Amino acid sequence: VFDYLGTGVSYIIFGVTLILAGNQFGLNSMGLVTGILILFLSRPLTKIVKILLDKIENQMLKKSKDDNQRVMFPLINKTIIVTIYIFTIILALGQVGIEVLPLVAGMGIAGLAIGLAAKNTLSNMIAGIFIIIDKPFKLGDRIEIWNAPKNTATWGDVVDIGLRNTRIKTTDNIIMVIPNSEIAKRDIVNYSTMPNGIRVRIPIGIAYEADLKEASNILLGIAKKTNGVSEKPVPRVVVKKFGESSVDLELRVWIKDAKIRRRITSGIGTKIKKEFDANDIDIPYPTRSIIVQGEKLS
Repeated sequence: VFDYLGTGVSYIIFGVTLILAGNQFGLNSMGLVTGILILFLSRPLTKIVKILLDKIENQMLKKSKDDNQRVMFPLINKTIIVTIYIFTIILALGQVGIEVLPLVAGMGIAGLAIGLAAKNTLSNMIAGIFIIIDKPFKLGDRIEIWNAPKNTATWGDVVDIGLRNTRIKTTDNIIMVIPNSEIAKRDIVNYSTMPNGIRVRIPIGIAYEADLKEASNILLGIAKKTNGVSEKPVPRVVVKKFGESSVDLELRVWIKDAKIRRRITSGIGTKIKKEFDANDIDIPYPTRSIIVQGEKLS
């Protein structure tokens, strides 16, 4: 900070010297030299402001574990720096004698034209700012993806939140770059903000001839022995409906970590098939009869 202050003081001394020298020769160089001096002073001023902002950022990040602040502070810093440069240019032009108001009006019209031409980019940036402020998710959260490629994972971890887009790495290690305006239109399913875990529903169909009570006891026993399944709320088995060829059951369990949802459902499904086979509980499947040249083939 003192180095940049010293640079600013040096510029001021040179500027005053030039003004005084011009006065000795009968030249009124006050406006021109002041305008140039303002432009030169903008650089050390922005450097000092950046140092102070970085200091504030480091102090706040030490006290807070919110990863969204790591995204917000660079945006704030850039906005302040650009604002300083714009104001110094306007002040410098005013000192030289250039009318500033028409220039500002022209910049406003140009800004409107640029805004209309780049409305998609601006909508993404505005949506990115609201994502940072509202915090529907943060870095590292696992969220559902609605436009994942066919036959790939439909959820992933947030690895970057930018002004224009958000990057999500799926469980297949595919990086999805999604515009922030698209995210703002969607319902966000965030699996990392559920402190008590989530409930998983596993549908199972059994034959009408099977013992319903025995099947329910087997399902509950599998759920209680599965690692990652919470003891409370306790697992439940409900009869969903009576289908055309099966009694449709649903095993409902609570799991502690949403990230292992599919691993648990796969493991439970494997155990259900094994236990049902061992206890002669049939899982119905559709069959077809085909008649060829008057003969019936099953």
